[in-house]
Amino acid sequence: MENQISYFQRFCTFFLIIFCWLVVGCINPKHQNHKLTVATYTPEQLHYPKGEQQISTKVQKEFQTNFFIPWQETPETLLSSLKAFSGKELSYLKKYLNDNEWYGENKKPHKRFLREAIVNNVAMNTFPNFLKKGIVIAHTNLRRLPTNRPGFDVYSKAGEGYPFDYFQETNLWANTPLQLLHLSNDKKWCYVISPYYKGWVAMKDVAIVSEDFRKEWTTDRYVMPLSDELSLEHAVSYYSVNAKIGMVLPYEETLDDSKVMVYYVTADENRNAHILKAEIEKELVAFDSYKFDGVHLKALVSELEGRPYGWGGNLENRDCSSLIRDLMATFKIWLPRDSKNQIEVGRKIDLKGSVIEKMEVFKQNAVPFRTILRKKGHNMLYVGDNEKGEPLVFHAIWGLKMSYSDKKLAKYLDQYPIEGIHQDKDGSLKGRHIIGEAVITSVLAGQESNYTPSLLEEIYTMTTILE
Repeated sequence: MENQISYFQRFCTFFLIIFCWLVVGCINPKHQNHKLTVATYTPEQLHYPKGEQQISTKVQKEFQTNFFIPWQETPETLLSSLKAFSGKELSYLKKYLNDNEWYGENKKPHKRFLREAIVNNVAMNTFPNFLKKGIVIAHTNLRRLPTNRPGFDVYSKAGEGYPFDYFQETNLWANTPLQLLHLSNDKKWCYVISPYYKGWVAMKDVAIVSEDFRKEWTTDRYVMPLSDELSLEHAVSYYSVNAKIGMVLPYEETLDDSKVMVYYVTADENRNAHILKAEIEKELVAFDSYKFDGVHLKALVSELEGRPYGWGGNLENRDCSSLIRDLMATFKIWLPRDSKNQIEVGRKIDLKGSVIEKMEVFKQNAVPFRTILRKKGHNMLYVGDNEKGEPLVFHAIWGLKMSYSDKKLAKYLDQYPIEGIHQDKDGSLKGRHIIGEAVITSVLAGQESNYTPSLLEEIYTMTTILE
């Protein structure tokens, strides 16, 4: 028996030595250099504008007009211009039905019977079947399809899979006005026009608006939250909502000069909207007099910096364009939700040539906190320069492209796919260095690496708002 134990111990020791040798032997010093460190800056390190700019009444009125478009136009007028609104038409359902390349939460293609169930839940031949005004009562998602099931591209492809659910158009903060157009057969989803996109929202997050409600709600006096942590609580209601930067709050004055009464909304059992009122400190919200200056910009950047990235605003987070939109909305400056449309607002300049040539054009024309930079699929807000004179940007970013060579890994990718990495046509491996939050970086971020292009190399245009 003792001999058997001794033999077993020797076998285990020999196996452990072989295992360690294999592990150490697989560590290639060349591959350790693939690690990328991106320098980030804190809000305190920025140089904010010393002057102040009061946003004009004209700009603020434009914000209000755009935000309330779903209520200001008749359903017939909105239907006649439906194609002009960003988002997918109802016909997108047919395209989805015949597409086998959408991957779900299980990393497998959506099965045909599941796609049929989604499409059959919408009686497209009866469109529109539900022409009513509405309002969002809880922060919700606007979707391309009437489902919360995600639609991913191939998981193993770099830059795809989570969080890039392509059925997610945008988040909608509570208090967002809607034009309701079409109710699904199960009454769980409604196709709507919002101020930003058209698409599907869950009916549980929507209330139907009467004419009396609209008259009481549209006070022409609106404030904007200065934090995502502001809780709106009615004195005798068990329902509250967390205000969000970028959310529009109607208000009325109170007897206490230091406080204000803001509105939010709930729904009864018939989905009819009812106003709730919450008394809050005035210092927690931005009024029309809120100046576009260094003090206020620093406070907003400090609130938003470090918050998780959310593609399409999923999980009540922000992506690149919603970060900029919500920051500007605090001053009642209207920006489109879509990043491609944002870059068309203001004085636009294309950036061409080398990094040095782009830098020269940029330094001559960019204005801190008013210039938006764009590379394919991503917008950034210019926020001044660092001590080296490098332009800094504030942006919600998922990650930086990575490209490197590893023949051993490439050999096995077809047989053993790895999420977030694939072999390109040129033989190189493509991946991502994940950042996954709102950060302040240099436009040269990535330049120190041989495996990723700098942001500035891919930036191709810029626009300056309030010009």
